[in-house]
Amino acid sequence: MRKTGSFFRSIVPFLAAVALQLAVSIPLNIVYMFLYAAENDGGLTGFSDAINAASSDTALIQAVNLVYGILAFLVFVFWYRRVFVLPFRKKKREARTDQRPSGFSFHNVLALIFLAVSLQYVTTFVVDIASGLHPAWLESYTGMMETVGYSNASVILIIYSVILAPIVEETIFRGLIFRYARIALPFWAANIWQALLFGILHMNVLQGIYAFTVGLVLGFICHRGRGIKYSILLHMLFNIIGVFYSGLIELTTALNYPLFMGIGIALTAFALWLFYTDF
Repeated sequence: MRKTGSFFRSIVPFLAAVALQLAVSIPLNIVYMFLYAAENDGGLTGFSDAINAASSDTALIQAVNLVYGILAFLVFVFWYRRVFVLPFRKKKREARTDQRPSGFSFHNVLALIFLAVSLQYVTTFVVDIASGLHPAWLESYTGMMETVGYSNASVILIIYSVILAPIVEETIFRGLIFRYARIALPFWAANIWQALLFGILHMNVLQGIYAFTVGLVLGFICHRGRGIKYSILLHMLFNIIGVFYSGLIELTTALNYPLFMGIGIALTAFALWLFYTDF
């Protein structure tokens, strides 16, 4: 009974994240549409145009993400600390039996840096396969990335992508969902479950596929390191490369696609082994 309850509790953070996104985006979009319609003809046609404008306005989308990120940080970090961090610290102080490393070391940081780079190639490979099977997915994904503003990163986008999103998403998926699911399921099943929900939350098929792939690795890092601080750092490094150095990844794959994809896959395996052995 406890296992069944824990599995269903693992769905609650996902639903809460979706609800919070809607609670932020709906009011901001409504305000935007009324302001847009008022600045134009103010009639039904103007309001219809406002709906289309809101869905493609980069500044509005980034503002929604920023507000959501701040509120989600407050809600989910408190939730995670209250349910899993503080009770664990109390038990650890009482038992004093866990001799595993609990901080960052040269080896695990190096492994995370390697993973942040190599996962760029792995996800590129996964995206190329998926878009080859369904080209329309690539068009939708490219349009979404341009609308969000990744082609010309703003300060708001950088703050959200590099700082808020890694902390919030790791707390929700690897901190709460994975930990709840782990009570009910073996590691492999709990990891697939949280990665699946992680992919679904991105609301784009192609982005969801590569988010699922990255989510599996982040889940392993969190599980092996017994905490989300390692997956948060990996997530931050991965996003930093994606925001600032994606052009270099594209350049290397253009020079020699099979070579660099092979290096990326091999480096991923090596980095996972390096992280695993450090614990």
